[in-house]
Amino acid sequence: MRTIKKIFNNNIVNAVDENGEDVILVGAGVGYLTGRGKAVDESRVEREFHLTGLVRGGSFRVLLDIPYPVLKAVARVAAHLQETHGLTLTPAAEVALADHIAQAISRLDAGIPIYNSMLWETKMTYPTEFAVALQALEVVHTELGRKLPLDEAGFVTLHLVNAGLSSDPHRAMTLGAALREIIAIVERELGIVVDVSSPTSTRFLTHVKFVIQRITRNQTYSGSFDEFFQTLKAQNAHIYACAVAIGDYLDATFAARVTEEERMYLMLHLLKLHDELDAGSRKP
Repeated sequence: MRTIKKIFNNNIVNAVDENGEDVILVGAGVGYLTGRGKAVDESRVEREFHLTGLVRGGSFRVLLDIPYPVLKAVARVAAHLQETHGLTLTPAAEVALADHIAQAISRLDAGIPIYNSMLWETKMTYPTEFAVALQALEVVHTELGRKLPLDEAGFVTLHLVNAGLSSDPHRAMTLGAALREIIAIVERELGIVVDVSSPTSTRFLTHVKFVIQRITRNQTYSGSFDEFFQTLKAQNAHIYACAVAIGDYLDATFAARVTEEERMYLMLHLLKLHDELDAGSRKP
């Protein structure tokens, strides 16, 4: 039997379990019409956090300021992640996500626009986590009736990455920075504006990620291209020069050699990107 040690509000109490360990219990009315030393009404408990590690410090204090409906909604998100993706949020991660959602709703209520300047980069760097973040926002929408903007999916994605859904966050962030720099190279070398939200640009960046994956795993294309590709190279010297610039950047960033074949591969996709963007700009 667990007994109440302290009541923070109607929905959050500090209790002591059978082993004498402190635990924070969250649930509608779990602290209502009760008192210190009384038995916990377990039927009202929806979520519990043990006072260890980070939760004993800053996360615990943050928890007390989060509205109960948000805590409940994020508990549903945590359950969804566990059931669907096998991802278990730590108490600290769950509290951090709940705090973020609460703050996002407050900004929405105050009419403060939410803008995520790293949205496209986050989406390209963590496509799996981004898809999961969209599901999380749908759960929040269902539970709270509040539809947060797409920009929030980027922020939630980073919470999931920090929670361990990404196997290598440091490498992923390096990849994201590389994609941004490559966009800058393309715009500088070819004199075009790349709309990173367009399907054309997304496909190009996907192919760039494949190149990075190959060179970092020593699985680069090798061999020789036939005369057709050599002719294409000669006819599109400026596109090839852009591919070379990208290759040089990748060489320096990932300490891996970009072969001539990989440069030709980049050139082919740069040609497609350039032609599609050019055709789009000429539409009436």
